[in-house]
Amino acid sequence: MQFTPIRMFKGLVLMLFFAVPTVGAQPSHTFLTNKHFVYAGIYHQEGDLLAQSRRGDTDPVEFEFDNLGIDDPYTSGMLEYHYRLSERWKLSAAVYRFTDGASGQRFKDDITWEGREFSAGVALDIDWNLDTYIVDVMYNVKRTDNLELSIGGGLHAVDADLTVAGELAVEGSEGRQVGAGETARGSLLVPLPNLRATGFYAFNDKWSAQGTVGWLSLGIDEYDGDFTYLHLRAQYDLNDTIGLSLGYQYADIDVRQDLRLGYRRFDMAFEGFTAALTFAF
Repeated sequence: MQFTPIRMFKGLVLMLFFAVPTVGAQPSHTFLTNKHFVYAGIYHQEGDLLAQSRRGDTDPVEFEFDNLGIDDPYTSGMLEYHYRLSERWKLSAAVYRFTDGASGQRFKDDITWEGREFSAGVALDIDWNLDTYIVDVMYNVKRTDNLELSIGGGLHAVDADLTVAGELAVEGSEGRQVGAGETARGSLLVPLPNLRATGFYAFNDKWSAQGTVGWLSLGIDEYDGDFTYLHLRAQYDLNDTIGLSLGYQYADIDVRQDLRLGYRRFDMAFEGFTAALTFAF
């Protein structure tokens, strides 16, 4: 998938690489000197999802956000932690979570999801959960009083889960009773290794900018995945410890798991704005 903001990030990296430290920049910016740095905030995003499952000789079954009534923008929590191991090496970890669902969905045709059959016209409840975990190890290739460029790699673990539950209607002496029917759950947990590059630039002791890009296309055993990630953000420090951050994030993840009698696939793309409090100590 072609994504033009990556070109913006390339331009940012070039600007940072050739930048001369700003006259007003402080030689000891908190991001460059403190061992611990935390982002705690929210991610307001739009998402596209394609969940696919096939078992045996049946045709693949697909679910999409647009068809499930959960394609509106949503807000989820985010938490990031950065630890400076030394002047050159640093470690970072991040957690993002999303959960949503739709009730009363009805399909015109019979469907089979994860080996369970659901008849046409039966009301279905669909629950979708996505947890994302990111761990990176970065090495600083260029560092000045107000600039830092790093390259490295890490893992982008995706825990995706889509559950479909049908209703069971029984006609009796007391009328029509509706209860829970068949339930089928398709889940996928896979760590995707990826390459990363980050750039940080302090304009002065209060304002700074940061960008991160990640990419990889790889097949491991029964898993085959493609991954693209971009996060651009600006930060304003209220004091030496607390700051405010506002950014833009994009992630495109396409993962397939080959099973003995079929496959399971989740193709996801998310983009939106991030806002966070930052803590340096």
